[in-house]
Amino acid sequence: MSEELLLICIGCHLLLTGAVYLAVAMKADRRQALAEAGIVLLLPGAGFLAVGITRLLYSLRFMQNRIDPHKLMNRNNVFTNLISYDENVIPLHDTFLVEDVQIKRKVFLDAVKQNVLDNPKVLRMATYDTDREIAYYAVSMISGHIEELEGQLAELESELRQDAAPEKVREYAGLLADYLSQDFVDALTKREKGRIYVEVLARLLQEEPENDEYMQAKINQEIFLEDYGEAERDCHSFQQAFPDREEPYILYMKLYHAMRQPELMEKKLAELKGSRARLSPEALRILRYWGGAFREGL
Repeated sequence: MSEELLLICIGCHLLLTGAVYLAVAMKADRRQALAEAGIVLLLPGAGFLAVGITRLLYSLRFMQNRIDPHKLMNRNNVFTNLISYDENVIPLHDTFLVEDVQIKRKVFLDAVKQNVLDNPKVLRMATYDTDREIAYYAVSMISGHIEELEGQLAELESELRQDAAPEKVREYAGLLADYLSQDFVDALTKREKGRIYVEVLARLLQEEPENDEYMQAKINQEIFLEDYGEAERDCHSFQQAFPDREEPYILYMKLYHAMRQPELMEKKLAELKGSRARLSPEALRILRYWGGAFREGL
């Protein structure tokens, strides 16, 4: 073999090795790509054949188990953070810390196939995962859920024009709350739907003025929309109606934090400390945190 032909063969082999590395790196982590590229480099011909057959067998097995994530959103899912896998209970939150892409992908996809994955926090984490397959499934599931909500909202809005029965208005409020909680809804749409949500809550509060859940939701949404004047008036009404509850004080503090009014925040914190409200662990945590922050001058 001439020297020129040998150099051409070596160049082609190096190009093939680089192509294998890039192809694997797109679907797995860098160490996996380096390992498979190393096999191809050290075993000319045979290495490429071994890697290619292994990848082909894996693809065939994966395609047999592939499911449509959009269909998953139309089923009645089981709400849980955990799945049973290899006789162990594995928290899905911790799964994304696993470096082995194949193990991580298998756990996640098994969760999807077992129809137990319906946790927004886990899905949010999955959308930023380095493995494209996991990120694809997570984004597809979230997008499918948002599309389903938009369809339900449009249908219910049409029905409300004909019949604004209280139960339909409550159903509409629940759908709006779910829709506004989605991270992947654009900011402009969230503000538009948020204003509608405030109007719907105001209507419900006219019928149920003692419903504290509606009041809290309305105040939170007004703070998000930066309608601070209305939020402050609602906080006052809420505190007047429930003087021995912690929620009005906490909402006041949230409002004044958004308004950048530390003096008013500190005043409400002192009022909460001196109130007869039975404090939850969350309220105690807020007291400890902001109490220390004010002592240190924020």
